[in-house]
Amino acid sequence: MVVEKNVEKNDVASIVLKTKCFNLQDTLECGQCFRWERIDDGSLGRDYSEYIGVISDRVLHVKQEKDKLYVTSNVEDHLKRVVQYYFDLYNNYDTIEEEISKIDENIKKAVGNTSGIHILNQAQFETIISYIISSNNNIPRIKKSIAEISKRYGTKVEFEGKKYYLFPTIDQLSNVTIAEFKECGVGFRDKYLVKTIADLKENNVCDECNTALTNSQLRKILMSFVGVGPKVADCVMLFSFGRQDVFPIDVWVKRAMENLYMDKECSIKEITRFANDRFGSYSGIVQQHLFHNIRNELM
Repeated sequence: MVVEKNVEKNDVASIVLKTKCFNLQDTLECGQCFRWERIDDGSLGRDYSEYIGVISDRVLHVKQEKDKLYVTSNVEDHLKRVVQYYFDLYNNYDTIEEEISKIDENIKKAVGNTSGIHILNQAQFETIISYIISSNNNIPRIKKSIAEISKRYGTKVEFEGKKYYLFPTIDQLSNVTIAEFKECGVGFRDKYLVKTIADLKENNVCDECNTALTNSQLRKILMSFVGVGPKVADCVMLFSFGRQDVFPIDVWVKRAMENLYMDKECSIKEITRFANDRFGSYSGIVQQHLFHNIRNELM
């Protein structure tokens, strides 16, 4: 990764990064995040895309032109490091994709269709809350609810002439009631959020969980929170705890695995065992390629 320029102008920090094996569009559109909006019309194909999103303590305006990533933000501090970490640009996905493409023809085809998907490193508290909201929900409604919660309770920032809202902290959400969450469109998940936020404030898993915990230990802790089942726990582990060897299974992935590998209807446990054995340490990356391919009817 090479920074070609780093300037600050009118209180807006800017960097340009040269990337390899990274596709902004597929990474942001493959279902792992909810706070990005595309602002180009898609007419220039996979070589160009442009998004604005809110992550952690800042807003990012990101544009990709072929192998260049142009980033502006309202916060200058550690911008290069933040962007590289969030988009997992430190990892060599060129080598990873070459390796997983050897698994079988299904994965080879999926990777060929969606090369450049990266696993994001998202804020852990936000990811836990977001994926509780995501349970039995669709992406437009999830995004709308998260945006409303952020607008009501998060910190407002101004960037490029518009208002944006950071995702609230545990303290900012700790006194929100069930009724108030319901007003944000979260449905039956309202009581889950209140209980989980209270539990996280008392025993913040985000502060305690680290690489010393096994996947089973971390999953058990996450599933102790109301509204966090196996699929939500695995999504949180993959998208915010860096556990790229987990294989979250939703209806799309279950369908893909049964059609491509199992030739019959199978339980989640059966599919999980098969995926872990077959896909190994890159199971999560394989999962994202399969999910994105199946959902978009690419294979």
